[in-house]
Amino acid sequence: MAKTKKDSAFASVMKIFFNGVKLYFLNFEKFFKYMAFPILGQIIGIALIFAASYVFTLHVSAFTNKNPIFDNIPLVFLMLIVITLPGFFIFCKAFWDYIVAMAALNSMASSLLEGGNIDDTGVHTELIKRRSWSYIVFLLLITTIYSILSFPLLWGLLAVVFVYMALCFQVFALEEDKNAVEAIVSAIGYVKYNFWKTAMLLLILGITTYWLVPGLISWAFDIGDLGGFFSYPVEQYIRLLPINDFNMILSQFNIPFALKSYSIAKHIVLLTVSFAVTGFTLPLRSLCCTALYKDINKRNYAGKIAAEKLAQRAGKPSKRKIQNEDDED
Repeated sequence: MAKTKKDSAFASVMKIFFNGVKLYFLNFEKFFKYMAFPILGQIIGIALIFAASYVFTLHVSAFTNKNPIFDNIPLVFLMLIVITLPGFFIFCKAFWDYIVAMAALNSMASSLLEGGNIDDTGVHTELIKRRSWSYIVFLLLITTIYSILSFPLLWGLLAVVFVYMALCFQVFALEEDKNAVEAIVSAIGYVKYNFWKTAMLLLILGITTYWLVPGLISWAFDIGDLGGFFSYPVEQYIRLLPINDFNMILSQFNIPFALKSYSIAKHIVLLTVSFAVTGFTLPLRSLCCTALYKDINKRNYAGKIAAEKLAQRAGKPSKRKIQNEDDED
């Protein structure tokens, strides 16, 4: 009997996953456009920050020699902050949009799963933005919980809590009457009797969207020598760092390892590609987790109805019936 339940749970998870994959690719263009700025904006913002600081570093000596007024550390530092502000603002805006998308995508996923469309993505985004303060509190609570459990000795507990809180964003986005704390508590309640099913789905999504797909695209990126092409501007910045001094320290401790600017730059580029791919697969994770949430919610609702009918047959008034009688009084 236990084996049958496991098999049915696995089959249900695979059905959710493949249905999510189908909906993801059927709406890939819309998802790509929606996620383009939140993901690429973060990359562009960081690139602008480092590019501006690189150019400033190359010319600050010339400025100082021509104009003694620039021979002032606080002034130079202030100028550095000013020229990097555009990139910083772009990064912050893109980062916030990405954070909002983490919740808004669940509303879009719910619409798709119910046979609707996501032509007007702004409506779903607005549902989250109009609850910005509650959403910020929600994010702070989740961040605090994960930060506390990030201590190495608590990693096992962190994994368990991560599964229990897997549907937090779905509850927050789809149950608007709940505040930050209620959303987290409700999400834990949903997973309570569906722990292994939720864990299986998270494992499949993790392997697919965090390891397999990013790994394959990074590999293709590297094989096509695109990594080397994009590594060149990154390498120019890294050469400003005291890599030789660090390598000397390593040699003093007889550590057979040496850092190379090109290798570091190439690694950064491949990590950036992996980040972008992982970000663009966020809609797939939202689709699958929202489908799981709706499945659990539907079964819970059906269970309540069945319990009420059973109570009525047994001659016991259900809670709903008692509530109706109280309302009539």
